[in-house]
Amino acid sequence: MKIEEWESILKKRLSDKRYAHTLRVREEAIRLAGRWGADEKKAELAALLHDFCRNLSVEESDELVREYGLDKKYLGNVSLAHSQIAARLLPREYGVEDPEILSAVSHHTTGGLNMTVLDKIIYLADTIEPGRRYPGVDELREMAYNDLDKACLSALDRSIRFVRSKGERMDNSALAWKMAEVIDSKKGREIAVIDVSEISGFADYLIVTHAPSERLMKTIADELEDKMAELGVILERSEGKNGSGWILLDFGDIIVNVFTPEQREKYNLEKLWGDGHTQWFHSENK
Repeated sequence: MKIEEWESILKKRLSDKRYAHTLRVREEAIRLAGRWGADEKKAELAALLHDFCRNLSVEESDELVREYGLDKKYLGNVSLAHSQIAARLLPREYGVEDPEILSAVSHHTTGGLNMTVLDKIIYLADTIEPGRRYPGVDELREMAYNDLDKACLSALDRSIRFVRSKGERMDNSALAWKMAEVIDSKKGREIAVIDVSEISGFADYLIVTHAPSERLMKTIADELEDKMAELGVILERSEGKNGSGWILLDFGDIIVNVFTPEQREKYNLEKLWGDGHTQWFHSENK
C-alpha cells in the first residue's frame, strides 16, 4: 500500500489532533533514521502506523484485547493497549507483515527488552516530536541526535519516575473534574464541564467559567497551570490579552475558557457546543 493510501486511512481513523501528531512523528522519525542509518521508508511507515488504534473507544479496545488474547491488564486502558492491538490488527486486516515495523509499533508506548534501532527511533520520535512540550524535552531532543541509547534510557527513566511519584495518571474525565475543582477553589463561577469527545477533533473536554474581574481570572489561570504541572500535565498554550475578558488555557485534550461575565454571555460556548454533554461542577462534587 502506498503512503498516500495510508494517509487517507489514517485521516478517517484518527481525530484531527491525533493525525497532526502522527505527521509530526513521521517527520521526526525520518530525521532520526537519517541520523542513525536506519531505513527511512520503514521509519516513515512505522511512524504513520504507531497510533493506528489510539482512537478506539474503550469498548472497541477491550473487545480486541479479548479477541487477540492479550493480558487482562490492557482492559479498560486504550493508552496502554493501543500499541499491542495495532501490532496484531495490522498484519491480519491490512497486510503489514514486516516484523521490524510491527515491533516498532508494539514498543512505541512503553519500550521493551532488546529494542532494535527502529524501535528506539519510533519510541523517541513519539516522545520528542515538535508538538511535545514538557520540562526537559529540549534536552532529550538534543540527546536523541547524539546518543540514541542514552536518550531512550533517559525517556524511559522519566516515565518510570513519573509513574512512581504520581501513580497512574487520571483519565481525561477525572482530570477535567480536577481542573473544575481547582477553578472552584479560586472562586470561578458557574463551572461547566462539556464532554466534546464525540463531536470535536481537537479536544475531549471544554471547561467554561467566569470571574468578576480580570485579576481573579488571572489568579484562576495561574493556579490551574501550577496545579496541573504538579500532576505532570503541561500547559501547551495560553491566549488572552489584558482587557480582552477571555483567557484560554490549552492542556491538550482539555481546553479551559475563563471569561468575564459579559464575554461569557457574548460567546455563549455552552450553546455553541450544545451537542456535547454538559455537566455543572458544584462544591459538593469534591
